[in-house]
Amino acid sequence: MRLRMARTDKRSFSRRLVDEETREFVEKELEDTRDVFRTASGEFQLKALCRDVFAAGSTTDLRWLKRRRVDPEAFYESELRPNWEGLDRAARAGKIERFIELSNMMGGAGLDGEPPAELRDVIAAVHVKVLLLAWAYDRTYGFIDRIFNGPLQYRKHRQRTDGFV
Repeated sequence: MRLRMARTDKRSFSRRLVDEETREFVEKELEDTRDVFRTASGEFQLKALCRDVFAAGSTTDLRWLKRRRVDPEAFYESELRPNWEGLDRAARAGKIERFIELSNMMGGAGLDGEPPAELRDVIAAVHVKVLLLAWAYDRTYGFIDRIFNGPLQYRKHRQRTDGFV
């Protein structure tokens, strides 16, 4: 049972990283992509995911960035790629944690009404960046995905450790 009604307005500003709309986006859209954007080695194809979510424009932040004519390829190159490609697990986690902190600081900035467009661009970019990087991180390193889809393939691994191979 839902305690609150989902927002039906298409607001142009969200100070919070996670709200009902974001939860729905993660549960419905990102969850559906879990196997689509994974390579055989278990790595997540973040660039393809970025293009896909920009095309759908399912959150306030994505709609804002699209209206501002932010190109998904450019967003990937400037916002996601430097914080993902070539980094190890610990470095990726550190980047995501810093962006979450930044998002929380911006959300608590006491902005009444709409912020200036320049600040709104930054807030939207940080929100989208956190969601996509965190999702890719979770899908790359999460144990459930590794058990079912990853290179470990739990049953084969288990058989080898039990001496049944």
